[in-house]
Amino acid sequence: MAKDSSASSGGPASSAPGRVVWTYPNLVPGQDLDLQAQRGCVAIDPNRQLLACVGKRLVALTEHEESPRELWDYPARGHIPGSPVVGRDDKIRIHSGEGMLHCVDLDGEQMFAAKVGEPLGWASPLVDNDQHTLISAYTGGLLKIDANGTRVGQPFFRSRQKLDSTGVIHHGVLYVGGEDAFVYALRLAGSRGRNEWKQEKDEGKTEWFINSAVACHNDLLVVAGRDEYLYAFDEKGQRIWRVHLRGQMLGSPVIDGNGNVYVGVSLEKRGEESSGTLVCVKGTSHAVSWEYDAGAAIESTPVIGDDGMIYFGDNEGVVHAVDSSGKVRWKQNVGSPVRSAGTITPSGRVVFGTDRGTLVALATTSGGLAKGGWPKFLGTLGQSGTTGRR
Repeated sequence: MAKDSSASSGGPASSAPGRVVWTYPNLVPGQDLDLQAQRGCVAIDPNRQLLACVGKRLVALTEHEESPRELWDYPARGHIPGSPVVGRDDKIRIHSGEGMLHCVDLDGEQMFAAKVGEPLGWASPLVDNDQHTLISAYTGGLLKIDANGTRVGQPFFRSRQKLDSTGVIHHGVLYVGGEDAFVYALRLAGSRGRNEWKQEKDEGKTEWFINSAVACHNDLLVVAGRDEYLYAFDEKGQRIWRVHLRGQMLGSPVIDGNGNVYVGVSLEKRGEESSGTLVCVKGTSHAVSWEYDAGAAIESTPVIGDDGMIYFGDNEGVVHAVDSSGKVRWKQNVGSPVRSAGTITPSGRVVFGTDRGTLVALATTSGGLAKGGWPKFLGTLGQSGTTGRR
């Protein structure tokens, strides 16, 4: 893999920030493993194992010196388009493209495999505090599966609208965006869900459909709309603020402990190459604080380290490390577009997926994930999508 000239050269080579430490799987020329582009996000389980969906497999990895060691793999029949999530019960959920919801334990043993119909490719399942799994349905609405793999309700929430975004569960309510430009607030108790926000009163209303994952901090729900606006709603569906960002937000927003929001914005002009910026919206003023020009379109969701460093990839295959003032600290070309969300491993490495279908880990200055806020896709290392979790 080519090394960018702007990668840090300070310190020993083995710890230089921005250095590619490992890739998985480590492909050789001509090798064909039927891998598809990595768009999901690696989860970290309570045993510090890395959980990743690679092609049609869920794999558990441990970082062993400078290469990952595969501990186990769980095969699914179809491609796994979303991200793995770990519930409070320490069980892992994934969904596969042929419409199966799989639940396995931390040793890779199957707990159940439930037929749920064809799920949405980009909406990861979520796990509530009662170990129910919530998943968006291809035909619209929401499905709920109990801890034994049995469906609750037919469906749990009925809607003609596809709930396209990956949501967040906060105080027993699932907040999720839909194709009709509304954020839904679905009360999860009972066998049938209901929308707590009144659409006729414009509660949770944006101006175009929502694909990006919802972020949550201090009871505010932050949503990136496809109308070039970043929105914040309170728990009653009232819009608290919105900011216009010129271009498309194709990834999802993340939030630091001070309430500052970071999101990638892509801009395409006819006859010109696409470009992208990482934008910081100040948590106090709700205005743009700074913009960092990445030089390429951004679909990657950033991740924030415990030293305030923000990591993200771009569509030309460059991973960037930007500090909280918007200054680039290093960048590294990993040889394939990076459109996935990032995570930070227990060893302080940042991991992204590439369009080549591989995972790539880079050395950082961070010791781990930032505390507070909503510092990554689905908020926490376990990625259950429920606030107040590890």
